[in-house]
Amino acid sequence: MLHILLLILKIIGIILAVILGIVVLLMCIVLFVPVRYEVHAACNGNMDSLKIKVTVTWLFHLIRGDIYYKKRKLMWRLRAAWIKRMKGQIKEEIKHEETGPFGMEEERKEHEDAEKIPEKEEGISKGGEESREESQKGQEKSFEESEYKEADEGTSHKEETLEKRKTLFEKIKDLLEKIKAFFRKIKDGFLSFYNKIKMLLEKKDRLVDFITDEIHKGAAKKAAGELLHLLKRLNPRKLTADIHFGFEDPCITGKVLAGLGILYPFLSEHVNVVPDFENRVFEGEIDIKGKVHGYYFFILCFNLLWCKDVRMTYKHIKNFEL
Repeated sequence: MLHILLLILKIIGIILAVILGIVVLLMCIVLFVPVRYEVHAACNGNMDSLKIKVTVTWLFHLIRGDIYYKKRKLMWRLRAAWIKRMKGQIKEEIKHEETGPFGMEEERKEHEDAEKIPEKEEGISKGGEESREESQKGQEKSFEESEYKEADEGTSHKEETLEKRKTLFEKIKDLLEKIKAFFRKIKDGFLSFYNKIKMLLEKKDRLVDFITDEIHKGAAKKAAGELLHLLKRLNPRKLTADIHFGFEDPCITGKVLAGLGILYPFLSEHVNVVPDFENRVFEGEIDIKGKVHGYYFFILCFNLLWCKDVRMTYKHIKNFEL
Protein backbone atom coordinates (compact mmCIF):
# COMPACT_ATOMS: atom_id res chain seq x y z
CA MET A 1 0.00 0.00 0.00
CA LEU A 2 2.80 2.41 0.91
CA HIS A 3 4.58 1.56 -2.34
CA ILE A 4 1.48 2.50 -4.39
CA LEU A 5 1.09 5.80 -2.48
CA LEU A 6 4.73 6.72 -3.10
CA LEU A 7 4.32 5.88 -6.79
CA ILE A 8 1.27 8.18 -7.05
CA LEU A 9 3.16 10.99 -5.30
CA LYS A 10 6.09 10.45 -7.65
CA ILE A 11 3.83 10.75 -10.71
CA ILE A 12 2.19 13.91 -9.32
CA GLY A 13 5.62 15.40 -8.62
CA ILE A 14 6.79 14.67 -12.17
CA ILE A 15 3.64 16.27 -13.62
CA LEU A 16 4.08 19.38 -11.45
CA ALA A 17 7.75 19.62 -12.41
CA VAL A 18 6.87 19.40 -16.12
CA ILE A 19 4.19 22.09 -15.73
CA LEU A 20 6.60 24.32 -13.81
CA GLY A 21 9.27 23.78 -16.45
CA ILE A 22 6.85 24.73 -19.23
CA VAL A 23 5.84 27.91 -17.34
CA VAL A 24 9.48 28.87 -16.79
CA LEU A 25 10.26 28.19 -20.46
CA LEU A 26 7.36 30.38 -21.61
CA MET A 27 8.45 33.18 -19.26
CA CYS A 28 12.01 33.00 -20.59
CA ILE A 29 10.72 33.09 -24.18
CA VAL A 30 8.57 36.16 -23.46
CA LEU A 31 11.33 37.97 -21.57
CA PHE A 32 14.43 37.15 -23.61
CA VAL A 33 13.28 36.43 -27.19
CA PRO A 34 13.26 39.87 -28.84
CA VAL A 35 10.60 41.39 -31.06
CA ARG A 36 12.35 42.57 -34.21
CA TYR A 37 11.03 45.41 -36.35
CA GLU A 38 11.93 47.09 -39.62
CA VAL A 39 10.53 50.34 -41.00
CA HIS A 40 11.14 51.76 -44.46
CA ALA A 41 9.51 54.95 -45.74
CA ALA A 42 10.07 57.06 -48.84
CA CYS A 43 8.41 60.16 -50.29
CA ASN A 44 9.10 62.22 -53.42
CA GLY A 45 7.21 65.38 -52.55
CA ASN A 46 3.49 64.47 -52.52
CA MET A 47 1.15 62.06 -50.75
CA ASP A 48 0.67 59.89 -53.83
CA SER A 49 4.38 59.02 -53.82
CA LEU A 50 4.46 58.17 -50.09
CA LYS A 51 5.39 54.53 -49.41
CA ILE A 52 5.66 52.91 -45.98
CA LYS A 53 6.54 49.34 -45.09
CA VAL A 54 6.60 48.02 -41.50
CA THR A 55 7.60 44.45 -40.60
CA VAL A 56 7.43 42.95 -37.09
CA THR A 57 8.61 39.41 -36.30
CA TRP A 58 8.86 37.35 -33.11
CA LEU A 59 10.03 33.88 -32.17
CA PHE A 60 12.11 33.18 -35.31
CA HIS A 61 9.41 34.52 -37.69
CA LEU A 62 6.78 32.18 -36.20
CA ILE A 63 4.68 35.30 -35.65
CA ARG A 64 4.95 37.98 -38.31
CA GLY A 65 3.08 41.17 -39.15
CA ASP A 66 3.41 43.37 -42.23
CA ILE A 67 1.87 46.78 -42.90
CA TYR A 68 2.02 48.46 -46.32
CA TYR A 69 0.93 51.95 -47.34
CA LYS A 70 1.11 52.75 -51.02
CA LYS A 71 -0.91 55.01 -53.35
CA ARG A 72 -3.11 56.16 -50.45
CA LYS A 73 -4.10 52.57 -49.67
CA LEU A 74 -3.40 50.66 -46.45
CA MET A 75 -2.79 46.92 -46.51
CA TRP A 76 -1.79 44.58 -43.70
CA ARG A 77 -1.01 40.92 -43.21
CA LEU A 78 -0.70 38.92 -39.98
CA ARG A 79 0.62 35.37 -39.68
CA ALA A 80 0.81 33.22 -36.55
CA ALA A 81 2.24 29.80 -37.45
CA TRP A 82 -0.13 28.51 -40.17
CA ILE A 83 -2.95 31.00 -39.42
CA LYS A 84 -3.05 33.99 -41.77
CA ARG A 85 -5.15 37.13 -41.80
CA MET A 86 -4.88 39.95 -44.34
CA LYS A 87 -6.70 43.04 -45.57
CA GLY A 88 -6.38 45.15 -48.69
CA GLN A 89 -5.37 42.40 -51.12
CA ILE A 90 -6.32 43.46 -54.66
CA LYS A 91 -8.04 40.75 -56.68
CA GLU A 92 -8.04 41.10 -60.46
CA GLU A 93 -11.23 39.94 -62.10
CA ILE A 94 -10.96 38.89 -65.72
CA LYS A 95 -14.07 39.37 -67.86
CA HIS A 96 -14.43 37.03 -70.82
CA GLU A 97 -16.21 38.42 -73.87
CA GLU A 98 -18.68 35.94 -75.31
CA THR A 99 -19.22 35.69 -79.05
CA GLY A 100 -21.14 33.27 -81.32
CA PRO A 101 -24.87 32.64 -80.94
CA PHE A 102 -25.32 35.67 -78.63
CA GLY A 103 -24.03 37.98 -81.36
CA MET A 104 -26.39 36.44 -83.90
CA GLU A 105 -29.39 37.02 -81.61
CA GLU A 106 -28.50 40.72 -81.17
CA GLU A 107 -28.33 41.19 -84.97
CA ARG A 108 -31.76 39.54 -85.35
CA LYS A 109 -33.29 41.85 -82.72
CA GLU A 110 -31.90 44.95 -84.47
CA HIS A 111 -33.37 43.74 -87.83
CA GLU A 112 -36.81 43.16 -86.26
CA ASP A 113 -36.75 46.64 -84.67
CA ALA A 114 -35.96 48.22 -88.03
CA GLU A 115 -39.02 46.48 -89.57
CA LYS A 116 -41.32 47.70 -86.79
CA ILE A 117 -40.44 51.39 -87.32
CA PRO A 118 -42.83 52.06 -90.31
CA GLU A 119 -45.71 50.33 -88.46
CA LYS A 120 -45.20 52.73 -85.54
CA GLU A 121 -45.25 55.73 -87.90
CA GLU A 122 -48.70 54.67 -89.31
CA GLY A 123 -50.07 54.38 -85.75
CA ILE A 124 -48.81 57.87 -84.96
CA SER A 125 -50.60 59.43 -88.02
CA LYS A 126 -53.93 57.78 -87.05
CA GLY A 127 -53.59 58.86 -83.46
CA GLY A 128 -52.97 62.50 -84.54
CA GLU A 129 -56.51 62.96 -85.92
CA GLU A 130 -58.11 61.49 -82.80
CA SER A 131 -56.05 63.78 -80.56
CA ARG A 132 -57.28 66.91 -82.40
CA GLU A 133 -60.95 66.07 -81.71
CA GLU A 134 -60.19 65.36 -78.03
CA SER A 135 -58.35 68.73 -77.69
CA GLN A 136 -61.39 70.67 -78.99
CA LYS A 137 -63.68 68.97 -76.46
CA GLY A 138 -61.18 69.68 -73.70
CA GLN A 139 -61.12 73.42 -74.51
CA GLU A 140 -64.94 73.65 -74.25
CA LYS A 141 -64.87 71.99 -70.81
CA SER A 142 -62.07 74.31 -69.61
CA PHE A 143 -64.17 77.43 -70.45
CA GLU A 144 -67.08 76.13 -68.38
CA GLU A 145 -64.85 75.29 -65.41
CA SER A 146 -63.15 78.73 -65.48
CA GLU A 147 -66.52 80.48 -64.92
CA TYR A 148 -67.16 78.48 -61.74
CA LYS A 149 -63.61 79.12 -60.50
CA GLU A 150 -63.94 82.94 -60.82
CA ALA A 151 -67.00 82.87 -58.55
CA ASP A 152 -65.22 80.80 -55.91
CA GLU A 153 -62.08 82.97 -55.95
CA GLY A 154 -63.90 85.97 -54.42
CA THR A 155 -64.92 84.08 -51.27
CA SER A 156 -61.64 82.19 -50.94
CA HIS A 157 -59.61 85.43 -51.13
CA LYS A 158 -61.18 86.80 -47.93
CA GLU A 159 -60.53 83.54 -46.07
CA GLU A 160 -56.88 83.53 -47.19
CA THR A 161 -56.30 87.10 -45.88
CA LEU A 162 -57.68 86.12 -42.43
CA GLU A 163 -55.50 83.02 -42.31
CA LYS A 164 -52.39 85.03 -43.31
CA ARG A 165 -52.99 87.49 -40.46
CA LYS A 166 -53.30 84.63 -37.95
CA THR A 167 -50.14 82.91 -39.19
CA LEU A 168 -48.23 86.24 -39.04
CA PHE A 169 -49.11 86.73 -35.34
CA GLU A 170 -48.16 83.13 -34.58
CA LYS A 171 -44.78 83.54 -36.30
CA ILE A 172 -44.05 86.71 -34.31
CA LYS A 173 -44.87 84.88 -31.05
CA ASP A 174 -42.60 81.95 -32.00
CA LEU A 175 -39.77 84.34 -32.85
CA LEU A 176 -40.06 86.13 -29.47
CA GLU A 177 -40.05 82.79 -27.62
CA LYS A 178 -36.92 81.67 -29.50
CA ILE A 179 -35.14 84.93 -28.63
CA LYS A 180 -36.05 84.50 -24.94
CA ALA A 181 -34.81 80.87 -24.99
CA PHE A 182 -31.54 81.95 -26.63
CA PHE A 183 -30.80 84.53 -23.91
CA ARG A 184 -31.73 82.00 -21.22
CA LYS A 185 -29.17 79.54 -22.64
CA ILE A 186 -26.48 82.22 -22.63
CA LYS A 187 -27.30 83.09 -19.03
CA ASP A 188 -27.25 79.43 -17.89
CA GLY A 189 -23.96 78.78 -19.74
CA PHE A 190 -22.32 81.80 -18.14
CA LEU A 191 -23.47 80.76 -14.68
CA SER A 192 -22.22 77.18 -15.12
CA PHE A 193 -18.85 78.44 -16.41
CA TYR A 194 -18.56 80.83 -13.45
CA ASN A 195 -19.37 78.04 -10.99
CA LYS A 196 -16.74 75.73 -12.53
CA ILE A 197 -14.04 78.41 -12.29
CA LYS A 198 -15.02 79.08 -8.69
CA MET A 199 -14.75 75.37 -7.82
CA LEU A 200 -11.34 75.08 -9.51
CA LEU A 201 -10.02 78.07 -7.60
CA GLU A 202 -11.21 76.53 -4.35
CA LYS A 203 -9.52 73.20 -5.20
CA LYS A 204 -6.32 74.80 -6.48
CA ASP A 205 -4.72 74.80 -3.04
CA ARG A 206 -5.28 71.07 -2.63
CA LEU A 207 -3.77 70.34 -6.05
CA VAL A 208 -0.72 72.49 -5.31
CA ASP A 209 -0.17 70.75 -1.96
CA PHE A 210 -0.50 67.33 -3.61
CA ILE A 211 2.02 68.12 -6.38
CA THR A 212 4.58 69.84 -4.15
CA ASP A 213 4.67 67.03 -1.58
CA GLU A 214 8.19 65.58 -1.17
CA ILE A 215 7.03 61.98 -1.54
CA HIS A 216 5.21 62.77 -4.78
CA LYS A 217 8.20 64.69 -6.12
CA GLY A 218 10.45 61.70 -5.44
CA ALA A 219 8.00 59.37 -7.23
CA ALA A 220 7.87 61.64 -10.28
CA LYS A 221 11.67 61.85 -10.41
CA LYS A 222 11.98 58.06 -10.17
CA ALA A 223 9.40 57.49 -12.94
CA ALA A 224 11.08 60.02 -15.24
CA GLY A 225 14.47 58.37 -14.74
CA GLU A 226 13.14 54.90 -15.47
CA LEU A 227 11.37 56.10 -18.62
CA LEU A 228 14.61 57.70 -19.81
CA HIS A 229 16.47 54.41 -19.32
CA LEU A 230 13.71 52.59 -21.22
CA LEU A 231 14.00 54.99 -24.17
CA LYS A 232 17.75 54.42 -24.30
CA ARG A 233 17.22 50.65 -24.38
CA LEU A 234 14.59 51.00 -27.11
CA ASN A 235 16.95 53.02 -29.30
CA PRO A 236 17.12 51.21 -32.70
CA ARG A 237 20.39 49.60 -33.65
CA LYS A 238 20.16 51.01 -37.19
CA LEU A 239 18.73 54.38 -38.13
CA THR A 240 19.44 56.10 -41.43
CA ALA A 241 17.45 59.05 -42.71
CA ASP A 242 17.79 61.71 -45.38
CA ILE A 243 14.93 64.21 -45.06
CA HIS A 244 14.29 67.50 -46.83
CA PHE A 245 11.25 69.33 -45.50
CA GLY A 246 9.68 72.77 -45.49
CA PHE A 247 6.33 74.49 -44.89
CA GLU A 248 4.66 77.54 -46.35
CA ASP A 249 5.14 79.36 -43.04
CA PRO A 250 8.85 79.52 -42.05
CA CYS A 251 7.78 79.74 -38.39
CA ILE A 252 6.28 76.24 -38.54
CA THR A 253 9.45 74.91 -40.17
CA GLY A 254 11.51 76.37 -37.33
CA LYS A 255 9.25 74.83 -34.66
CA VAL A 256 9.48 71.38 -36.27
CA LEU A 257 13.26 71.69 -36.47
CA ALA A 258 13.36 72.65 -32.76
CA GLY A 259 11.25 69.60 -31.91
CA LEU A 260 13.65 67.34 -33.80
CA GLY A 261 16.51 68.95 -31.91
CA ILE A 262 15.13 67.53 -28.66
CA LEU A 263 15.51 64.03 -30.13
CA TYR A 264 19.08 64.70 -31.25
CA PRO A 265 20.72 62.66 -28.40
CA PHE A 266 18.72 59.60 -29.51
CA LEU A 267 19.54 59.97 -33.23
CA SER A 268 22.52 58.40 -34.96
CA GLU A 269 25.17 60.07 -37.10
CA HIS A 270 23.49 58.81 -40.28
CA VAL A 271 20.45 61.08 -39.88
CA ASN A 272 20.53 64.06 -42.23
CA VAL A 273 17.74 66.65 -41.88
CA VAL A 274 17.72 69.66 -44.24
CA PRO A 275 15.06 72.35 -43.59
CA ASP A 276 13.74 74.62 -46.34
CA PHE A 277 12.43 77.96 -45.09
CA GLU A 278 11.37 79.23 -48.52
CA ASN A 279 9.49 76.36 -50.23
CA ARG A 280 6.90 73.82 -49.22
CA VAL A 281 8.51 70.42 -49.71
CA PHE A 282 8.70 67.00 -48.07
CA GLU A 283 10.88 64.29 -49.53
CA GLY A 284 13.40 61.74 -48.36
CA GLU A 285 13.91 58.19 -47.10
CA ILE A 286 14.00 56.56 -43.66
CA ASP A 287 15.28 53.10 -42.69
CA ILE A 288 14.92 51.81 -39.12
CA LYS A 289 15.84 48.42 -37.69
CA GLY A 290 15.78 47.33 -34.09
CA LYS A 291 14.61 44.86 -31.49
CA VAL A 292 12.76 45.01 -28.18
CA HIS A 293 13.21 42.58 -25.29
CA GLY A 294 10.44 41.88 -22.82
CA TYR A 295 12.72 42.15 -19.80
CA TYR A 296 13.08 45.91 -20.48
CA PHE A 297 9.51 46.43 -19.28
CA PHE A 298 9.91 43.86 -16.48
CA ILE A 299 12.86 45.83 -15.07
CA LEU A 300 10.89 49.08 -15.37
CA CYS A 301 7.91 47.70 -13.45
CA PHE A 302 10.11 46.03 -10.81
CA ASN A 303 12.09 49.23 -10.12
CA LEU A 304 8.93 51.32 -9.83
CA LEU A 305 7.22 48.86 -7.46
CA TRP A 306 10.37 48.53 -5.36
CA CYS A 307 10.44 52.31 -4.77
CA LYS A 308 8.58 53.30 -1.59
CA ASP A 309 7.71 56.80 -2.86
CA VAL A 310 6.02 55.35 -5.93
CA ARG A 311 3.93 52.95 -3.86
CA MET A 312 2.84 55.73 -1.49
CA THR A 313 2.02 58.08 -4.36
CA TYR A 314 -0.10 55.39 -6.01
CA LYS A 315 -2.11 54.96 -2.81
CA HIS A 316 -2.55 58.72 -2.45
CA ILE A 317 -3.71 59.08 -6.07
CA LYS A 318 -6.17 56.23 -5.61
CA ASN A 319 -7.72 57.88 -2.52
CA PHE A 320 -7.39 61.47 -3.72
CA GLU A 321 -10.61 63.44 -4.07
CA LEU A 322 -11.07 67.08 -5.03
